[in-house]
Amino acid sequence: MKKILALALACVMLLALAACAFADADTATFEELLEAGKANGNKLTLYSTHSVSVAAIDAFANKYGIDIELVEGTQIGDNNQITQVATEVSSGVSGADIIFIQDGARTVSELVEEGYVYNWYNQEILDKVGDDCEPLLVWDYCNKVFIYNADYVEDGEITNIWYCTDPQYAATLQMKDPEKEGVNMNFLVMLTSEENSAALEEAYKAYYGKDIELDADCPNAGYQFIKMMYQNGMLCGDSDGNIAKAIGNPEQEAPTKWSALITLNKYVKNLKDSTVKPGSQTLNYVKEMQPVAGFIYPIYGLITANADNPELAKAFLVWLFTEDGWFGDGETTQRDGSVYVGMTGRFGDYSGNQAIPVAEGDSPVAEWKQVLIQEDPIFAAENRADVEDFIKMIK
Repeated sequence: MKKILALALACVMLLALAACAFADADTATFEELLEAGKANGNKLTLYSTHSVSVAAIDAFANKYGIDIELVEGTQIGDNNQITQVATEVSSGVSGADIIFIQDGARTVSELVEEGYVYNWYNQEILDKVGDDCEPLLVWDYCNKVFIYNADYVEDGEITNIWYCTDPQYAATLQMKDPEKEGVNMNFLVMLTSEENSAALEEAYKAYYGKDIELDADCPNAGYQFIKMMYQNGMLCGDSDGNIAKAIGNPEQEAPTKWSALITLNKYVKNLKDSTVKPGSQTLNYVKEMQPVAGFIYPIYGLITANADNPELAKAFLVWLFTEDGWFGDGETTQRDGSVYVGMTGRFGDYSGNQAIPVAEGDSPVAEWKQVLIQEDPIFAAENRADVEDFIKMIK
């Protein structure tokens, strides 16, 4: 009961922050933060789910004359990162100054709620990022889309998300296990919101030609979709990259209507020429689907409560929202001597600063937001336990 009350209080606090949005933007400038951070001893430590931010911290240190030996960036997944940050901050042990993390629900309930990390931005970030400063600052957006094996699934065949529940596609859909990948679970949670479940009801009627009938254990169409998808034999994989390779394998012994929900980045990396249809691509993805074509989730940039050098961490965060921080300047190197290229040419990653261009051939994040479900970390935190319990019950 205490945990529930604490979570409710944390969510109220986050909502209050969003309601008075941007009134508390820090007035400190990048230059002021950089100089204060360097005067504080140059030490800077980062934990991140994303490899580019780990490379960026080296580039930042080299560019601005910070002692590279005192700078450390570590790529660490959400689960381990949450445990490590909570343990270090609660014990007063020196650790990360800044984190980049993608599981919004657990970040709210296990880090923000407990006071281990906090949301920060200054006026420079606010001017670039706007609404995505609250309730948690979005550094990077990533999208997950429905892809399919174009040798066995026709273009235009998948147009409605309820195909995942159709017996003709039984045991052909793959995604990374939501019980092991927080953002996938958050996607399922978001399907149960009032707005999204109403859209799913309409899509159900469009697909099946009749009104949806909810099972007794399904409060709305979002729950019904989740239940029917699991019971239609959804396969849980271990990584987006491995799933893409598996469903796009041109040497398959039998034709299968494989599809998957994975990151656009992994889709691009795993395109292959087809041996079945020479000249075609084994994989393709759906950009338009009723009512959604996948989901888009943030990687949040947050400051730890016991940061050794919060000023330098904040300066680094400001720099990341510049084109230099996102792409590099073509000259600045990392610790290993390679030139920092950041997100150059990368599909499926979009800066919280939407003025920064995307890779050629990709679409701006504003367009993706129109066709993908967005993660709301507060809603996800409030409702995730219910959805997790529901999935355990139906499996």
